[in-house]
Amino acid sequence: MKHGALLTALLTAAVVAMAPAPASAQDLAGMWELSQETGRGTRTSTLSLTVDGMTLTGTVTTTRGRRGGGGGGGGGPQAVEISDGKIDGSSFSFTLIRTFGDNTITQTYSGTIDGATLTGTIEGGGRGGGGQPRPFTGKRPS
Repeated sequence: MKHGALLTALLTAAVVAMAPAPASAQDLAGMWELSQETGRGTRTSTLSLTVDGMTLTGTVTTTRGRRGGGGGGGGGPQAVEISDGKIDGSSFSFTLIRTFGDNTITQTYSGTIDGATLTGTIEGGGRGGGGQPRPFTGKRPS
């Protein structure tokens, strides 16, 4: 190999080695603070995730208000197990099934991880089980 070709190969390898690695499934594991803008202000929740291969498990913990604040059951933290959690590269999805008395609400979260940031949408859970997809963001707790 000539010196010019060798130098080009070495420089290319150095640039590739310095490029940031794409987010991986393992980067999802741990605690996240999720934020969602609503007509009543910012709604926050805590997402705790465990990764096993391409499977995602964990809980979403929210605090519900006592009056007009989005749900029965009164105040205090309420944790709900996620189900059907999947990972595909930097993309993820999972389902939450919340039960309030005789009512069941199903929500599907889907999004992507980019470094220490999650972005995505929540579908379902609206009146009649529908509603428009709602965006959310996530970051690591400070």
